[in-house]
Amino acid sequence: MRLVIKLLVLAAILVSATWLVLPHLWQPGLERYQQAQLKAATPDAPGVTLTWLGVSSLLVRDGQHALLIDPFFSRPPGLWGLLSNQNIAPDHAAIERGLKQLGVEQLDAVLVSHSHFDHAMDAGVVARISGADLIGSSSTLNIGRGAGLPGERLKQASPEQPMRYGPFTLHWIRSQHAGATGGRPTGDITAPLTPPAGYMDYRQGGTWSILIEHADGTLLHHGSAGFEPGALEPYQADIAILGVALVDDYSRYFDQVIDATGAKTIIPVHWDDFTRPLNKPLRPFPLIVRLDRFFNAVDYRADLEAVTLPLGQATQAPWPASPALN
Repeated sequence: MRLVIKLLVLAAILVSATWLVLPHLWQPGLERYQQAQLKAATPDAPGVTLTWLGVSSLLVRDGQHALLIDPFFSRPPGLWGLLSNQNIAPDHAAIERGLKQLGVEQLDAVLVSHSHFDHAMDAGVVARISGADLIGSSSTLNIGRGAGLPGERLKQASPEQPMRYGPFTLHWIRSQHAGATGGRPTGDITAPLTPPAGYMDYRQGGTWSILIEHADGTLLHHGSAGFEPGALEPYQADIAILGVALVDDYSRYFDQVIDATGAKTIIPVHWDDFTRPLNKPLRPFPLIVRLDRFFNAVDYRADLEAVTLPLGQATQAPWPASPALN
C-alpha cells in the first residue's frame, strides 16, 4: 500500500511539473496568433466593436447597446482544483474590476452558450450587477437563480424565437460540445445553483451556437468545437468566433460550421489556459490546444482568413468591408 501511495504521489508531481514547465517550452502557434492580431479601435470608432476576454467570452458593443457572451472573469487558479472537483464561486471583485476596465455599466443581455463553469459560472452575477437579461438553457437560468437574478430577467433560449436587443437580433441554434471530452459533465442543472459549488456541478445543459445579426454584418459565436450536423446550413455569417479546443478534424469542423454559414473571417477563441488570471500573459492550454493546427487548417484554404483579437481591447468588427481588415 505504501508503494502505491508513493507511486501516486510521484505521478502527481510529474504531472504538475509537466504542467508548469511544458507551456514555457512548447507553445506552437502562439507567435502566429500574435502576428494576426487586429489593432485596437479608437474610442470614437463607429459601428460594432468586439472585445475578447479569454476563453469564449466576447463583448459585442454598438454605441449604447452591448451584449456579453460567456463572461468568465473569475478564472479559479490551478489545475488540481478542477481535477479534484473542489468548490468554486464567482469572484465578485474580479467581475466588478473587469466590467469597470471595459467601461461597462449596463448590458442589454448576457448570453451563455452552455453551462460549464468556464462559460457560465459568472453569468448570473454579471447579469445582476449590469441590469442585463440572462439568456441560455434551463441550466443557465438555474445559475442565474442561484445568483439572485429576478425571474423577469431570465430568458429561455429557443431556436424558434429570435430575440431583439437594440440593433442586434439573436438566433439560437442547437449545437454539440467538443467531442473529445464527451461534453462532461453532461446533464442538466435542475435546481438553482448557489455557489460555492463543485466544478462538476456546472453541468453542460446543452450547447448553442449564437448568431448575431446587425445592419453592418452577421456574427456567429461558436464557442465549443462540436456541431450538430446540418444545423447551421440555413444561416449566413460574415465572421465566425470559433472555439478551437479539442478539435478532432478541422476539415469536417470547417465544413459544418464555416462552409455551412459562408463565413470567410475566423477568430479563434477558447484556446487559452483558463487557470491563469487575465492580468497575466495568456498561453495555450497545455496538451489540449494546438494553435498551429488551427492556422495550418486556415492556410490550406485560400478563401479563408484568420484574425485574432487582443485581450481586453475593443476592435472594430472585421466585416468584409471593414477598415479593420485593411
